[in-house]
Amino acid sequence: MRNSFILLFLSFIIYISCSDDLKTYPVGEDFVDSNISIKVIDTFSIKCGTFKIDSIATSSTNRVLLGSVIDAYLGRVTSQSYLKLRNTDFDIVSTARYDSIGFILNYDTYYYGDTTVAQTYKIHRVIKTIEPDEGLSLYNTSSFPYDNEILGEISFTPRPNKATDSLYIPLKYDLGKDIFDKIKDNEINNIDDFEQYFKGLTIIPNTTINSHVLGFQSDSYATLTNNSGMRIYYTIEDDDNENNDYFIDFNIVSESQFNHIESDYSNTQLNNLDTYETTISSSLTNNLIFAQGGTGISARVEIPYLENLNKLSENGTVLGGKLIFYPQKNSFDENNPLEESLPVYVVDHKNRIIKELGSQAVLESNKNNEFDEDTYYTIDLSLYIEEILNSAYTLNYALMFQLPNYNKTLDRILIQDNNAKDFKMTLQVSYLTY
Repeated sequence: MRNSFILLFLSFIIYISCSDDLKTYPVGEDFVDSNISIKVIDTFSIKCGTFKIDSIATSSTNRVLLGSVIDAYLGRVTSQSYLKLRNTDFDIVSTARYDSIGFILNYDTYYYGDTTVAQTYKIHRVIKTIEPDEGLSLYNTSSFPYDNEILGEISFTPRPNKATDSLYIPLKYDLGKDIFDKIKDNEINNIDDFEQYFKGLTIIPNTTINSHVLGFQSDSYATLTNNSGMRIYYTIEDDDNENNDYFIDFNIVSESQFNHIESDYSNTQLNNLDTYETTISSSLTNNLIFAQGGTGISARVEIPYLENLNKLSENGTVLGGKLIFYPQKNSFDENNPLEESLPVYVVDHKNRIIKELGSQAVLESNKNNEFDEDTYYTIDLSLYIEEILNSAYTLNYALMFQLPNYNKTLDRILIQDNNAKDFKMTLQVSYLTY
């Protein structure tokens, strides 16, 4: 009988969704003998806050992420990259003569921050094998010891929009000479020999300025024409070829390359964000919540009394529900665009991820409107609400918002909560009583 009522009145939903002024929709006695109505409820209590995931796997992303940026809300964030190198060519003729060594970084067009500001990278030699302590992944919190000696350095103003462009960083002459001679003399003649001798490199950006974060290509199987890695140049004496310049490439090992990402919130409203169990209420952050890739910063939305819908009627059911929220005005532009969708996760009362929600937050935007009131996200929460209402016990669940590719970018979004002055977050639920 209940399903018959639901099917009978689904035809009214289209009318309801187009009429914001009405909250209750009586159906009348012409159809059935009971009093039947559809209510749209949008006065739910919502608790918003920001928390930080413990760690994010940043290995195997095929992206070297480098730079340092200061954000007014999220403080300074810095990305340093660690990488293991590998070569498969260990054949150098006896007449070969070493020339030089350098590191090539090819842009992959990703950037975040002000690319008009010059940045400096310094390269150091890692002194411990780059591998996970357990499992298969390396994280934004992982790090390895490295030698204090600077092997190479470059200061530059980037051109990240051109994927064909690259940076070339000359490295210490003696480093290349030592590797070259060991290969030539058969002291290094396979991958294991090389990895025992050379643990890897780390690239460190200047952290004293507010500049940008750039993405560079990192693919184990690509050549350095459109990849990043180390290159040794040499010549062959008495070579008959017109061009007797040769080189050996050392590609980045993707599964052992990761980005170490640090955040400093000391001068922000997120200063006390220390463990993943800590949630900072939006009432303490100007009615805003935040999500940022790379750092683990995540937006949290809890609807604490959702199960009270069961008390509305002895005979009733939820037809649908959606959450609507707005990004802060002027927090996005052509250089920092909004994502078309945001992944949403279900977390428990300690901010531990339970699962990914079946639906994502979808951007709704009128691109012809110069005002931000037509730019918002919606999430279909119908199945989530149904799970809460049908559970035999109280589910202390909340929703977590993140960015797509959150393990390989530093993009961020500022979201207005349900107490914001304008464009408040709201939950709208359509409820049928019969």
